[in-house]
Amino acid sequence: MVLIDNKGTSQGTCRPLLLALALAALFDSTPAAAQSTLERVEVTGSSLLRVGAQTHVPVTIIRVADLLREGVTSTEEALTHVTQNQSAIGIGRSVGFSTGAKSEVDLRGLSAPMGRNADKTLVLLNGRRLAAHAFDSAAVDLHAIPLAAVDRIEILRDGASPIYGTDAVGGVVNFILKDRFSGIELSADAQQAGQGGGAVRRFSLTGGTGSLAEDGYTIFGALDHRRQRALSASQRSFSATGVLDGRITDGTSGFSFPGDLDGYEPSLPACAPPASVPDETGGSCRYDYSRDVDNLPSQELSTGLLRGSVRLAPGLRLNAEYLRARSEATTRIAPAPGYHWLPASSPYFPAGAASYAIPDLSSGDPDATVPGGLVAWRMVPAGPRTNHHLSTADRALLELQGELESSWDYRAAVGRSVSRSTESVRRGHVDDGLIQAGLWNGSINPFGAQSAAGQAAIEAAQVVAPVQRGESRLDFIDARLAGDLAMLPAGPLSLAVGVEHRREQAGFETLDIAGQLAGLGLDPDGDTRGSRHSNALFAELGVPLTRSLDLTVAARHDRYSDFGSTFNPKLGLRFQPSAQWLLRGSLATGFRAPSLYDLHQPQSLTYTAGSYDDPLLCAGGTPADGASASVVCGQQVVSRIGGPGASGGSLQPEKSTTVSFGTVIEPVERLTLGIDYWNVKVSNLIGGLPDQAIFADSARYAGRLVRCSQLPASGSGVTRSDFGVCANYPGFDPIAYVDQQTQNLGELHTSGFDVSGLWRLAPSALGRLAIGLEGTYVLSYKYQREAGGEFISAAGRYSDHAPIFRWQHTLSAHWGAGPWALTLAQRFKSGYQDQEPTHRVGSYSLYDLSASWSGLKDLVVAVGVKNLLDTDPPRTYQLSTYQYGYDSRYTDPLGRTWTLRMNYRF
Repeated sequence: MVLIDNKGTSQGTCRPLLLALALAALFDSTPAAAQSTLERVEVTGSSLLRVGAQTHVPVTIIRVADLLREGVTSTEEALTHVTQNQSAIGIGRSVGFSTGAKSEVDLRGLSAPMGRNADKTLVLLNGRRLAAHAFDSAAVDLHAIPLAAVDRIEILRDGASPIYGTDAVGGVVNFILKDRFSGIELSADAQQAGQGGGAVRRFSLTGGTGSLAEDGYTIFGALDHRRQRALSASQRSFSATGVLDGRITDGTSGFSFPGDLDGYEPSLPACAPPASVPDETGGSCRYDYSRDVDNLPSQELSTGLLRGSVRLAPGLRLNAEYLRARSEATTRIAPAPGYHWLPASSPYFPAGAASYAIPDLSSGDPDATVPGGLVAWRMVPAGPRTNHHLSTADRALLELQGELESSWDYRAAVGRSVSRSTESVRRGHVDDGLIQAGLWNGSINPFGAQSAAGQAAIEAAQVVAPVQRGESRLDFIDARLAGDLAMLPAGPLSLAVGVEHRREQAGFETLDIAGQLAGLGLDPDGDTRGSRHSNALFAELGVPLTRSLDLTVAARHDRYSDFGSTFNPKLGLRFQPSAQWLLRGSLATGFRAPSLYDLHQPQSLTYTAGSYDDPLLCAGGTPADGASASVVCGQQVVSRIGGPGASGGSLQPEKSTTVSFGTVIEPVERLTLGIDYWNVKVSNLIGGLPDQAIFADSARYAGRLVRCSQLPASGSGVTRSDFGVCANYPGFDPIAYVDQQTQNLGELHTSGFDVSGLWRLAPSALGRLAIGLEGTYVLSYKYQREAGGEFISAAGRYSDHAPIFRWQHTLSAHWGAGPWALTLAQRFKSGYQDQEPTHRVGSYSLYDLSASWSGLKDLVVAVGVKNLLDTDPPRTYQLSTYQYGYDSRYTDPLGRTWTLRMNYRF
């Protein structure tokens, strides 16, 4: 949905994130007679046809051409510059997690603290949905968007379920494709960090031909390929170690190498630095796993788009479109931990270590025992765990678009969108049975260097295979009619009506091989499959009450086959008493339907995001008598997750109420200021109780901590044999797993202000100068972990899984003269209280400088530097990601990065 006039005029050549097209159009002083010649088009957030940007909802517009000149090379990077976005899901998050290397946008941060995917922001491509990413069917992967084919990004900063249906709780991000393109354009980008690592190379080709008016057809195509090299944690000082300020336990693991035998560690007191170091007490060794992870994985993105239109008759055309996207990433984390039996007869059994009766694995008698012990060790000789993530996205559609009369437009489309993802292990993941056999027969040494036979046994145990597959499919049919019912004294009475049918299917499979990989954290029983269909009817009415005041009323009814119906209305007002002053406001309800993964995921096992002390066996960080610190202190704990369908339960949709109102003024010529207040309330939150909450109040949630003694030794269902940690029972009774089943939780309330400003100096002999600001301030952010529970305040602090930034802004100055253009921009995030409450994370400010030259016909050259001052991310002690010392979800680990872009158009 286009937001420009029929001349394609762009009125925001300064940094488009700041204000650009929409606000400039609001204060266009062109006489009414001249405005009547403008094309009436659809604006994101409304189905009505309007002139220019006349709308009651706040919309931010980003021109992709400007972003590319400033060094942005991916859709993920473009959305990280949006001040309303507080997404915790990006390419850095894929390190150590089975995310499919996806990236998501989370307006207002409605999903961040609960550790959810960004499932409350709707992502559209040319006004229509894409299939959600295959691994959770919750949100669209931004890597599925073909950036080379996108003209601009329209961001609706308001709830829009009455217009678009589910997911549009926090807002809508609509990627608008290029509509008019003739010729061929080649582009190449190169970026290199001054400290090395993470280099980017990008190439794109776009082309188009034909004119509907003259030739009766148009064809447009785009190809884009981007590759980024890996950046390891050891390449940056702020992430090179998990031992920060003497805090050994937080960023290290009790699974060390050399290993320990039932708490006896032969490498003490020195351990094996720098990878293995003594803990604060000197009583055990800790492995510095942070040294072995990737800050950024290696990644390749390839996208392609082909669009065509044919004029069937005057005022009637047929459009066809096909999108293909492919995303690959390779991630690395520390070598796998493991528990294995070691007989006393092994040549590597430590001298001086006590032995006891352990199962005799060489005997066919299940009751036979031999002297030995249980080894807890990190399999460093097998190398870092390396995973490969492959995701593809396809969308094909046919659309019929036409006019009934001069004031009525219609369109109807049918299409299919599919997302597929596969995760594979490449190295460092070993067959647990073969490793156990190697320790039992004395070939593998868990306490030091390997013999040739031991290393050969480890290499033979390496597994290279797919471990997870997922597919999400969306089939849709829609139709819409929009036009004017009547001409009132104040203007046209406008109406838009439409219908939509969708069928969703999703399947997720964990392959059996995953059960043999102890360090993977996946359960081979974690498969799910489900489907549903939905039908919707929606309408929107625009009523001009006076020449300066108009009312918009919208409503939508959705019926889902799995949970029933929902009805959501929206009321909007727009008052413009003069060309220099606008007031607007809206009130709407909304909803998010539970995803198919939410509903149908069976009970399965993974690991908690953070590491914790057992509240009974490591109270205060000191292991209880008889308990091993490497088992009960500072450890990730197995988590049992699953949808309610696995236990016969059900989920209700999340419901929301959104209020917004604001004003835009032009106090003096060429100065535009805007402020919008927003308030969002969400109930019936869907998720699992955060593990941080469970361990923070272990007395209250004691029932969520299931110990080995509470499980049967064998039989059907969940047993002690499913958990390696239970090999320590009955010596001591550790936690087998934490129960975190998906359920409806409590409420979330958040409010704040969006502010913007644009100052454009009058053109002169020295050129054109514009200065712009866009910022978001969160007044309040509080949520309940469970229905009826106390509200937790998260604004300006790290809570459960992520922080909520009080203030974010972008500030930029753009100068242009003749073929030259120069942009200096600042991106800022305020500081916050850390996950460790006694520490405060500092504010984060980056400066970017770019310059472009177009002095030769059809050639544009742009150079720049991102993070001009080479600013490191602020120190944080967060434990929700594998990277430690900084937060990879919100900061740039590359440092100062030089950029070069060349663009040539034939």
